[in-house]
Amino acid sequence: AQCEKSRAEKLVVFSTIDSQNYTMCYGKSGERPEKEYHTRRSFRAGQMEELCGYFARKTDICTVVLQLPYLADHINDQNFLGGIFHAIYERRPAVFPYRREDPLSFLTFHDLADLMIQIHLETEDQNGTYFVTGGSCYTYGDLEAMLHLVSPEFRVSYENNPYVVDISEYPSKLRRQYGFVPQENAMEHIGAYYRAFVREVIGRRPGIWERAWDFIARYGKGVFLCAELVFLFLLAEFLSQYTSENVYFRFVDVRLFYIVIIGTMHGMRSGLAAAVLECFALAYQYLRIGVNGTVLFYNIENWIPFAVYLTAGSITGYLSDKKSDALVFLRQEYELLREKYLFLNDIYRGAVRNKEEYKKQILGFKDSFGKIFDAVQKLDGELPESIFLSGLKVLEDILENHTIAIYTLDSWQKYGRLSVCSNSLVTTLMKSICLEDHERMFAAVKQGDVWRNIQMDEGEPMYACGIFRGGQPALLVTIWKVKVEQYGMNYVNIFQILCGLMQTSFLRALEYEELARTEFYYPNTNIVYPSRLTRVVEVQQEMREEGVADYVLLKLEDQDKTRVNERLAGLVRANDVIGADQGGNLYLLLVQMKQENLGIVGERLMSRGLKYQIVEKIG
Repeated sequence: AQCEKSRAEKLVVFSTIDSQNYTMCYGKSGERPEKEYHTRRSFRAGQMEELCGYFARKTDICTVVLQLPYLADHINDQNFLGGIFHAIYERRPAVFPYRREDPLSFLTFHDLADLMIQIHLETEDQNGTYFVTGGSCYTYGDLEAMLHLVSPEFRVSYENNPYVVDISEYPSKLRRQYGFVPQENAMEHIGAYYRAFVREVIGRRPGIWERAWDFIARYGKGVFLCAELVFLFLLAEFLSQYTSENVYFRFVDVRLFYIVIIGTMHGMRSGLAAAVLECFALAYQYLRIGVNGTVLFYNIENWIPFAVYLTAGSITGYLSDKKSDALVFLRQEYELLREKYLFLNDIYRGAVRNKEEYKKQILGFKDSFGKIFDAVQKLDGELPESIFLSGLKVLEDILENHTIAIYTLDSWQKYGRLSVCSNSLVTTLMKSICLEDHERMFAAVKQGDVWRNIQMDEGEPMYACGIFRGGQPALLVTIWKVKVEQYGMNYVNIFQILCGLMQTSFLRALEYEELARTEFYYPNTNIVYPSRLTRVVEVQQEMREEGVADYVLLKLEDQDKTRVNERLAGLVRANDVIGADQGGNLYLLLVQMKQENLGIVGERLMSRGLKYQIVEKIG
């Protein structure tokens, strides 16, 4: 009921593995077997687990029951090991509940704390009962042998109770559900545990003064109240006797004053106690002056002082208690209001925090629409080269992979030219691939499917997807290495969606380039205007700085656009760029090319009569 009122989401119950110490026997009716527990400890634990099971079925709270072995910690005092250590230190025999050959397991508090954290972090678990062990299984005989190493004089006796629990060495069910792996073996540290017990528990037992202060702290209020009651009573009696013959004190009742003080200060109980003491004192005084009990009892006039004393003690005590109860009630009301305020404040702060977290998740989670929307914005460009760079960054970010390469395919579907790749692949990938060498992969891509290297063929990417234009693959996006958790269909679907976004942006950029061809290219040539060349070089420079691509910029000596266009026809690749600057100088941008690999291309240019100079920038 308290869990439901507090809106708890999960209830973790600590039980013991002894709850499984039973045998199934048929009762008197013989209709169905019943559990016959072998010890009272087992019976209590079993009944508690059945109660928890009933609670789990009747409520929506996730109930996790942990059947624990003996617990061990750095300092053992009140647990099973602590009882054994006390017996060793006091040189008396220890008592083990079962037989010498019965199994035994320990779980350290450190491992238990790790398990509790993992249970708390798990959000998709259900009601369940889990058998917890420390990862190593021993017997009571093994424990006896370890304790003999600690103290050779150690003695033990066995109660030889039946024990039918099968203790597994490893909690496999917990490992599957919560990823719990016990790390510590308590049996290996028995000696260290005993030394810590002697140092921390025995060595710090309270002395005489500490016990005295503890007694005062525990019972001091009652002791001081009694002492105050008796001391003031004696003082009042002394003053009453001392002033009895004084005419000035004839109308002053010291006893009544004492009762009023005690009742006002300490409440009704103390006030009545003070009144009773003074009643006995008054009766004794009557006896001393010759008034016997019969006269005292039957003469109603003699009752008046007793009635006044008792009435004064009760009334003053009642008023004091009423005031104290009112203060206690106000404090409780204050604490209740404070707890409500703190609770509402926590709810408000939690709501604000959850709102911010959900917002971050929506915008930052790799599978979210917010992330997809962000990817669409990044892929919105007019230059195919900038789309390559943005697309690579988006793929690496969302797919959490840094072995991605994008190839440009020629119109004959024979070769793929590397346009951009992850930094880790720059030095390992070839600048071009022959599609005939990847026949199975390319066949799957041409059909519009995502290639998955299920057979782990060497030299093939793990995933590949095509970007189509006019029904033919124009780009090839590959992932060369993946982690184990990236083999699922969810990962493949995200990869295909991102490639579809790239396809839309790439085709839009190509269509824009074709429609604006007169603005980008000189008439009847493939030579771009200076503004276009500058933008392309800037994108390639950014790729080089990112470590995902490289290029070589050549300045041609020939400045005749028509002649240069004719001589370069069929010599350069589709993704290479020819352009001019503001001064009329012509440049050739060789994409995915290094200066040390320029030899063959340079010879071809020289054979066409095109002299060149390697430059770093335009102008």
